[in-house]
Amino acid sequence: MKTIHMTTLGCDKNTIDSEMMLGLIEEKHYQIIDDPQAAEIIIVNTCCFIQSAKEQSIEYILEYVDYKNSGRCQLLIVAGCMAERYQAELAAEIPEIDGFLGVGHFDDIVELITALEAAADQPTAAMKPNTSQNQQQYLGDIDKEIIATRRYLKAGTVSTFVRISEGCDHGCTYCVIPKIRGKYRSRASQEIFKELQDLKDRGIKEIILIGQDIAPYGYDLDEAIDLPDLLEKIATRFDFSWIRMMYLYPEGITDKLLATVKKYPAICQYFDIPLQHLNDRVLKKMGRKMSFEQISALIRKIRQTLPGAVLRTSLITGFPGETEDQHQDLLKKIKVLPFDHLGVFKYSQEENTPAAGFDNQISEEHKEHRYAELMMAQQTISHAQKQRFIGKTLTVLIEGAEDQAYFGRFYGDAPEIDGSVFVDSHDSPLIIGNFYSVKIVNALEYDLIGDIENEFTK
Repeated sequence: MKTIHMTTLGCDKNTIDSEMMLGLIEEKHYQIIDDPQAAEIIIVNTCCFIQSAKEQSIEYILEYVDYKNSGRCQLLIVAGCMAERYQAELAAEIPEIDGFLGVGHFDDIVELITALEAAADQPTAAMKPNTSQNQQQYLGDIDKEIIATRRYLKAGTVSTFVRISEGCDHGCTYCVIPKIRGKYRSRASQEIFKELQDLKDRGIKEIILIGQDIAPYGYDLDEAIDLPDLLEKIATRFDFSWIRMMYLYPEGITDKLLATVKKYPAICQYFDIPLQHLNDRVLKKMGRKMSFEQISALIRKIRQTLPGAVLRTSLITGFPGETEDQHQDLLKKIKVLPFDHLGVFKYSQEENTPAAGFDNQISEEHKEHRYAELMMAQQTISHAQKQRFIGKTLTVLIEGAEDQAYFGRFYGDAPEIDGSVFVDSHDSPLIIGNFYSVKIVNALEYDLIGDIENEFTK
């Protein structure tokens, strides 16, 4: 039984793609292992959304090239966004790569591995060096129907992502996603329900509905369904403890959506709303559709309708032509319109995007300075926002233990990107993956601290 290791880089959509590939691989009786140095086949599921993601992908590929050259690794496969966009360059520069798998072909992973193994078994294969001519590749078809296969989940998994849409039609001037992931397309609801039932049967307690923007869900389907309808069907048909949404562009957040979230307790009152900036002139250059006044009205409406709502956003600093005054305007507005969670990306000049050709590109030094100012301001804002939870009792999903303390998340924390709730169990053992009632006694800049009260059964 050959051993296979998968390294997943980038976003949670890549995580789903990796789990789908591993699910197919597992069916063919390969052994999936965590240690790449011990693997006979290594797959790197790459990201190339921004420059730093490309650099990280290259670093991993080169590390695994060393493993291949030194012995145990027999096949090296590069999958995902970087394979889709830069296959020719990678093939020419890194001939040790054996195969490429683009974002429209994850269901072909076993076929690719089989073809590579067959080629490696040829009598002349050991004498023939890899070249771009003999590398195998499955690329293109980025607009094909969303692929769905039974996913590989590690033992003990209780929280996972569920893709409900793919691609993007927004056309923001800085973004390469439509060129990599294709046009926007919703996934048929019955396919989603089929996957949800499988996940429920496997013990999943939290599902996170994702897409580049899930707010338009259903507009392109022939089944008269939108995102609020989908949420209602999930909340009423399935007994998940938490149903979380990621990501929602602001123009797609409707009164109907807010009413649905309010109606069903299982739907987390958590809104991840990528805004990218709050200065109107910068927003217009970015190709964004809402002004700061419209954004402010929406945020007020969410907080009035759902007083307990937790809001996250992401911003881009150093966009071409962003003046110091516009940066200061952004700093002022994140204080006027405070978010519970806020992430900042330094603008990355991506080829074949309109913004890459804009005048007045900002220096890395200025981007770094502006990034630091925004994050410092958000640290203070985050600390202030968390004070409202002190004295409240929250339902917390316990995810692990560290330094004799348990940690987990409440509805206002998404996995990986947000803070944690640290729980004093008073020496009582807690079960990882279970929900507990926790009274919050203190708040740090990004985390909450609480005392255990009791265990929930769900």
